[in-house]
This record gives sequence, structure tokens and C-alpha cells, in this order.
Amino acid sequence: MTIESNQTRFNHENWIGQLYKFIDTASQFLNEIFNGLTVLLKKGLLQIWNDIRFVFKQLTPQDFIITALITTIGMFGVIIFMTGLGLFAYQTILWLQEGIWTEFPLFVVFNFIFDNTAFQQWMLQPESWFGLQKLFSWFLEIIPLSAALMIPGISLALFMATTLLITFTYRFYQLRNRND
Repeated sequence: MTIESNQTRFNHENWIGQLYKFIDTASQFLNEIFNGLTVLLKKGLLQIWNDIRFVFKQLTPQDFIITALITTIGMFGVIIFMTGLGLFAYQTILWLQEGIWTEFPLFVVFNFIFDNTAFQQWMLQPESWFGLQKLFSWFLEIIPLSAALMIPGISLALFMATTLLITFTYRFYQLRNRND
């Protein structure tokens, strides 16, 4: 019994030639895509720049005042956040040096702000509303000052940044479409 094989031998040189053709074609294709995207990007950026210049000329003093107000409030949030971050870094440095975590609870600020007031006297020696005093005391002792500064600070900064972005976008389209 004889088995005949009709298979031809694999030609490596032909296969490598086809591979090089494919790589060359793919390279040309990607170069054309890159060139096309570059042209579109340049045209798009030029159009955006022209739109911004056109709209900027139409801005009123109220636009600049609102922008300054929103930016100032946002920067205030960043300052609050950075203060909390600085306090946390200070606590971390003390911990690295001594091996003991130094706590700065919110109660420290409460005592500083409400020193020698009736509210502080009630917190120290309550005569009524004992449950509320325990709740306030727990709240002021458990929350770290660094977190009480960082969380509202970053929230305020991000909220103002979002507000600024929305107002810029709204005002841009409002002024651009006013003269169309």
C-alpha cells in the first residue's frame, strides 16, 4: 500500500516576502492615517483658537468678575485642603521620628474657637441634654482635624472648578451663537 502526498514543500522565502509586503503596506497605511489626523488636528486647533479669540473680544466686565469670584473661592478650597494635607504630613513626620501617632482631633479647634463661652462650659459640664453633649463630644473627638480640613477643601475646589468649566462652556456657546 502506498500513500501519495500531494503536499508541496513550505517556501520560507515566499512567506517572508509576503510578510515584508504586509509590513510595508501597514506602515504606509498608518503613515497616511497619521498625516490625515495631523491635518485635521491642525485645522481643528486653528478653528478653536479663532473661536476663543472671537469670544474673548466679546466678554464683559461681569464675566471677568464672576470668573475671579469663582476662582477665588476655588483657591480658598485649595488652601484649606493644603492646610489639612500639611497637618497630616506634620503628623506623619512626628510618627516617623517618635513612632507614636500624634492626634489632632477636631476638639482642639473647638476649644480654641469657643474658649470661655457658655457652649464650651456646656460641653465640659453639661446640666441638660446629656445625649446631645455625648454626641457632639464623640463627633469632635473622633474626627481628625486633617480630614476635617482636606475633605471640605478638596470638595470646594473641585466644585468650583466644575462650576468654572460649566460657566466657560455656557458663555462660550452663548457668545459664539449670538452673532451666527
